[in-house]
Amino acid sequence: MLQKYRINVAGLATCVAMAATALATAAAAEEAEPPPYEGHIQCETEGDPSTCQIDLWLTRGYRAFSQCQVCHGLTGDGSTIGPSLIRKLREIDLDRFLEVVVNGYEGQIGVMPGWGTNPNVMNYIDQLYAYLLARADGVLPGGRLKRYDR
Repeated sequence: MLQKYRINVAGLATCVAMAATALATAAAAEEAEPPPYEGHIQCETEGDPSTCQIDLWLTRGYRAFSQCQVCHGLTGDGSTIGPSLIRKLREIDLDRFLEVVVNGYEGQIGVMPGWGTNPNVMNYIDQLYAYLLARADGVLPGGRLKRYDR
């Protein structure tokens, strides 16, 4: 009889642990921060990136991206020199992005220089990340973007 009681307590403890994990996961999802580009994009037609415009803050990220275009292509989708930043932004977090941009990266094929001393990049690193993440999330199209004034 005592052994049966222990099994039920163990089962109960497992259920409580699973419930606590589920509640913690739900709470974390509710507290998740919005993407950094939220509030900086206006679209005439929801779900159609080609109708979107960006504000001055995000325009600065788009302009900082001009330093990246040389190797990663005009739209950030990659070239023969550098990989797609759009695909990479789906795979890495902000900390990894900052590490690579500041310090550079040596890959199997080539080397990306560090941009940590370039003010045209570093002064707008948050905006650059937000712009590229918006591209990776499919919120903005590649190419030239129109700006709206707040």
